[in-house]
Amino acid sequence: LKRSHYDLERMANEETSSDVLNSIYADSSNPIPVIYQSGYLTIKSYDEEFGIYQLGFPNREVEEGFVRYLMPFYTNINKVESPFEIQKFVS
Repeated sequence: LKRSHYDLERMANEETSSDVLNSIYADSSNPIPVIYQSGYLTIKSYDEEFGIYQLGFPNREVEEGFVRYLMPFYTNINKVESPFEIQKFVS
């Protein structure tokens, strides 16, 4: 994610096509297929006219866990501040 400079805030409402979702290659420029296939993202809606899927976290616990895991790689926030920063991010 960090290597591809992916905007983490987009992940909660990512829009993509079936070609991307079904990609079996871990393309570093688009981390969404791997994150979707690992179960961190789920399909929230589908636009039949344009063939676009809207993805998001299946629930708040998954979102918080995902952010909690990534936070040390993206910030200098210590463990005491971490829950407060996660709350700001997911709210």
